[in-house]
Amino acid sequence: MGKRLSRSDYWRIMKNILKKLYSKQAFGKGHLLFERLQSGIPGHLKGFTKPVLSDLIRKELVLFYGKTKYGDAFQLNIKKLAEIEKIIFER
Repeated sequence: MGKRLSRSDYWRIMKNILKKLYSKQAFGKGHLLFERLQSGIPGHLKGFTKPVLSDLIRKELVLFYGKTKYGDAFQLNIKKLAEIEKIIFER
């Protein structure tokens, strides 16, 4: 039953995650909870948020901030900000 994620949907989720972290200035001290990253993603794609986020962590664009009492928190890798801005604003 594993539905495949199309390339365009993958980009949609990836941009959504990066935009959200960027708009909340989640780098340095800032961070966002996983639930917040999932909001705004269409219901039928929500299940793909975790694998896309894992890819972003593997590419070191997103960093695991840590566990909070509310859940896992993430932030952008400030060292890769130019690459992140390119993804957000160019496509």
